[in-house]
Amino acid sequence: MKIMTYIVFISIVVTMLMASCVGHFPRFDQSGRYILQRLPDGAELYVREGIDAIEITLVGEGLKIEDLSPLQGVLIITRSNHSDLTVAISGFRNVDFSRPVLLISSEHAAGIAISKCDTIVLNRISNSYWKQNSVDPELIGDYNGDGYITLSDFASFAPAYGFSEGSQEYDEKFDVGASEKQYSGIWQKIFSVPGAPDGSITLADFAVFANNYGFANPYLGTWNFTGTIDYESSTYGYVKATGTGTLGISQQNWEMSGPVEITASSTYTDEHGNVKSEEFSIEIDSVDIEFTSTEMTITGTMANPVNGAKYDILMKGKLRVEGGAIFAESSGTGEGYGIFLLKPVRKIGEWTAHK
Repeated sequence: MKIMTYIVFISIVVTMLMASCVGHFPRFDQSGRYILQRLPDGAELYVREGIDAIEITLVGEGLKIEDLSPLQGVLIITRSNHSDLTVAISGFRNVDFSRPVLLISSEHAAGIAISKCDTIVLNRISNSYWKQNSVDPELIGDYNGDGYITLSDFASFAPAYGFSEGSQEYDEKFDVGASEKQYSGIWQKIFSVPGAPDGSITLADFAVFANNYGFANPYLGTWNFTGTIDYESSTYGYVKATGTGTLGISQQNWEMSGPVEITASSTYTDEHGNVKSEEFSIEIDSVDIEFTSTEMTITGTMANPVNGAKYDILMKGKLRVEGGAIFAESSGTGEGYGIFLLKPVRKIGEWTAHK
């Protein structure tokens, strides 16, 4: 009798545990794309790993846009139509898919349901990197041109979502769903090659924008330079100098934080034939900079520290990535790379920079 009572007790405990597990662990819908788990005061939405964006239509008594709270830093775009709420969700790059991405607050939790669902999975391109290696990559989604994709850019994109060509809200610059990732290294995770617009701002466009959200143009920041000058001057004879300097790039239009200042040590022969060794500073002003996916080119004006004469210079180097750093360098990269004086063109040295 005691054994029978013990078995019955164990069975009850196991049944209770199984019931609690069923209530606690959400299950995907039949399509396997999402989970809607109801709570006492609302519901939570989970999405399947591998989806780049999802759009759902929520139905439920008294549902309002302000009842929706994005979780884990995802982006949402909402539309209200009478008793329905359409919610587009994307930006899953850093999401833990075992946790919800959307919280729905409601006093009528039992009535919350999803009447429609659409998802998008972007093409995974793995074999076309560097296909356009002479093209300057574009930070797609940077609508204010500051080199960063932030809430300001999202505020520009979101109102156009769901509209097509011919409507006042449509703008071709938001029609980016056909964009591609075609570069390795620092650009590998970023959509940077525009595709042909299809005339509608849809879930694919949102997925591309959200993929790039939070990224900055990899070329922005402070570059640290080292260089050597070694050439025969028609004025001073043999000139040799080594130096270091910095260049700050603060915006995607390559707005500089100031001139490049280089501290150098030099040995040269003056106009009287005397060998001189000096420490001095060189300032490169009127700086202009250009990038492609493989090259960095700097042009500017440099003043001779001895007599103040100004020279137009050009510095051209190849880009490479090593770990989390990006380098531009001229040494060992072939013809056309180095430090050049212009008018006439003559190579006077080598340089490297990194950030």
